[in-house]
Amino acid sequence: MPLSAFLDKLAQLRANNCENLPTPELAILTRTVARLRREGLQGKCLQVGETAPDFSFETHAGEDLRLYQLLERGPVVLNFFRGFWCPYCKTELDAYENIQDELDRMGCSYLAVSPQKPVDIENLPSNYQVIFDRDNAIAHSFGIVYELDDAERELFQGWGLMLDKVNESDKWELPVPATFILAQDRTIGYEYVDVDFRARCCPDQLIAELKSFTG
Repeated sequence: MPLSAFLDKLAQLRANNCENLPTPELAILTRTVARLRREGLQGKCLQVGETAPDFSFETHAGEDLRLYQLLERGPVVLNFFRGFWCPYCKTELDAYENIQDELDRMGCSYLAVSPQKPVDIENLPSNYQVIFDRDNAIAHSFGIVYELDDAERELFQGWGLMLDKVNESDKWELPVPATFILAQDRTIGYEYVDVDFRARCCPDQLIAELKSFTG
């Protein structure tokens, strides 16, 4: 999806959500974004040049793999998202699914990581893996997790979104949207981290960045 089309879709989502949300609810979300900016989460997470932590996961085919094993085959795109309930995440996942052929040609693997268990994975491209990150363990190792405050927790509960049940965890935590390119030497070659849940890394931009890792 071209950069302009992807950004237009996110902008439309943002406009629709803002129009439909009552002002007090929108204010809670806005305050959360402002709080995370003040706390400097983006500067505290893993940065370009740092070594990515290893982790294990099971592929959709039932194969047990570790990140470092996958990196032996080529670079890895690691994409953290909040859950399938999030319309911004769904838009992002659909856009990334559309570039899987290009990632294949570049010898790059794609991992989508979420604290919510994968759903509807049968029809995903073979190179596209969705990983259940229980208790945000992987996201914590990258430094991109935050705990919902009381106001945001009550807001989610009012929407009927019980994160503890959705994520099968007693923790009310979420990762901020983040996309990393991991080079074969296990270091972070590129990162996109934003505390605003409405902002996402454009797949078209990602492909352009990947060219320096794949020749």
